[in-house]
Parts: sequence; structure tokens; C-alpha cells
Amino acid sequence: MPWSIVVIDDSMDFRLIVRALIRPMADTMAVVEEAADGEAGLALARRVRPDVVITELKLPRLDGAALTQRLRAELPGTRVILMSSFTEDAHRLMASSSGADACVHKGVITTALLPAIRDVIRRGPSSGGGGELRCVLLVSLLL
Repeated sequence: MPWSIVVIDDSMDFRLIVRALIRPMADTMAVVEEAADGEAGLALARRVRPDVVITELKLPRLDGAALTQRLRAELPGTRVILMSSFTEDAHRLMASSSGADACVHKGVITTALLPAIRDVIRRGPSSGGGGELRCVLLVSLLL
């Protein structure tokens, strides 16, 4: 059975990009639902109990960090990957303190998202903070 994924981003175009990246991997992972804001995404996650939630850090109604904290409390087996177009340390700290399993910069999403999904599945769910947060930022392109 493929890993179930919920994608939460206020950009429909970006949700389509994530779906397109995951579609060729249908034997191992599939986007089962998507939402445009944090509250709707939380409701979907509660209903479908996905293996992975991929969410934007900055969302309407409930931001990605607060959403991650709620997911940690309510669905501890769900892995969370935070996406952002920001590289500031404050956003990385917010992602880490929220209990996210990984974060991926949107600038490298086409090369970094699938490995991030595989990595968080392999490592299993985070304990909700204090663990190792793996972030792939734009500087990865320079390496």
C-alpha cells in the first residue's frame, strides 16, 4: 500500500507541482488529499490519518508551525515536512520547535522533496521536537 500524503499550501499551482512530482512514484506514495489553509488541512489530516503531511510554513488561518504542533499532539504517527521559500534562521527555528520531521526550501523542491519523504518514512515519526531536523535549503544548489 502506498504511503498516503496530504499537501497543504495556499497556492494551487504549488499543490499541482507536488502532485506532479509524486505521481510517478504511485507504487510507493500518493497524494490522497490537499487543502489551501491550515484549518482545512488539519481537518483533512484528522479524517484520513496520512503517513505524511507536506505543508507550507506560512498559511492562512493556521500557520504551518502551529499546524505541525497540533498534528504532533493529535496524530503522532504522521510525519510532517514543512516547506518554505524563506531561508532565514527564524523560520528554521520555528520549523524545528514545532516538531517537524524535515523542511524543504521551495527553491529545491523538484530535487529535494522525494528524498525528504523517503527519509522521514525511513526514520519514522519524530518525538515532537528535540530530534534531528533535516532541512534542505537553497544553498544546496551550490554544493
